[in-house]
Amino acid sequence: MPRKRIRRIAGFIFLAWTTAVSGQVSRKTDSEGTRSVRPSLFSRLYGCEAAGNIANSMGDVTEGLTWQEIESRYGFVDRMLPQDKKDARRPQRFGSDWVNHAHHRPPGMTEDGFERHRLCTSAILKKGGRITIEDLAKTWMDDIDPAEFGYLLGPQDRVIYDLLKSGLPPWEAGRYAAWPGFIGTSKMILPVGMVNACRPDNAARDALDLGRIKDCQGRPNNFALEVCAAIAAATAEALRPAATVQSVLETALEQLPAAARKEVERGIQAARKAKDWKDARPFFEKEYSGKPISNAVEVLSGALAIFLLADGQPKEAILHAVNFGRDTDCKAYVAGGLSGALRGVEAIPAEWIETVEKQVVNDPYTVSKRTARQAAEGLYKACLAEMQKQKTAVLEIESLVRE
Repeated sequence: MPRKRIRRIAGFIFLAWTTAVSGQVSRKTDSEGTRSVRPSLFSRLYGCEAAGNIANSMGDVTEGLTWQEIESRYGFVDRMLPQDKKDARRPQRFGSDWVNHAHHRPPGMTEDGFERHRLCTSAILKKGGRITIEDLAKTWMDDIDPAEFGYLLGPQDRVIYDLLKSGLPPWEAGRYAAWPGFIGTSKMILPVGMVNACRPDNAARDALDLGRIKDCQGRPNNFALEVCAAIAAATAEALRPAATVQSVLETALEQLPAAARKEVERGIQAARKAKDWKDARPFFEKEYSGKPISNAVEVLSGALAIFLLADGQPKEAILHAVNFGRDTDCKAYVAGGLSGALRGVEAIPAEWIETVEKQVVNDPYTVSKRTARQAAEGLYKACLAEMQKQKTAVLEIESLVRE
């Protein structure tokens, strides 16, 4: 088949597909013949983006507290709260001190993890599709204002930025990152799952590449990059029309090596045995007592347990995570983002979305003032561009098979 004809057919298919998914919802008939509503691609992308933003903001207030301390101090956190960050200085053996500046965070403001998320989104939007670690590194160097380190982006991000600016290849930067093995590597990765919608395999590969900007693979008991791949793949799976809570869990587990997988499976099994999310908290408290709260495997285990207990509903997943204890904002980012991708933006309280979208446009410290909706619109276009590439490739392969 001539190449021009293949492209023309692919264009017709692409147009038909984009018309079908451009609405907020689509309707399907289930096995019993009942009509039901299924979120469209855009709704799911917007849901994932908004949920991650909300979760990061709401969970930042309770981060580092036990669930008992959260209950004692707040009762039950069910909204985004303001907070005031104090000056902090950590002397370093080599180089300058690590400094965090005093500033006020109004409801809806996020923190360092979501700044990495925004940088990843910006790189995807600039490229118009899937990105490499070089694309991501260029966005770090172009979009970060070094004068703003110590507000949202922190000293650990400054280390990466300075390494990149000095000319170190981005795939080597993660070898020198602070806090290897922590979940911070994955706090940018939901957009990678979104641009690879319905392709968990591609999402996992991209995540393993991109995560090297902040961590490295192969160190004993460090599974940060594998967790990164698990979250990206699970996000891509959650966007599939036939996705279920169980299929999302299975997709995440498939990316993990044996030791990390067993640990995460223990958390999921504890959730299955628990009466509700509160009943699951003592297991995780005992399981991780005395260990660093931000270890990537612990956060993934807790987040997937919460995702299961919330039945993939974003509102419940976010609320349960921010009241769960330990690294609450990271657990909420993962559980909430996966749930938003599965259920769509309609399942998220509108007032929560309004809060984060009003705040970001006036944020003096962020790397991007793009709202969740604007980010979702850009990711939607990038996702469709990737789809057209795949459709063209399929048609060309089919033409070769028929020869």
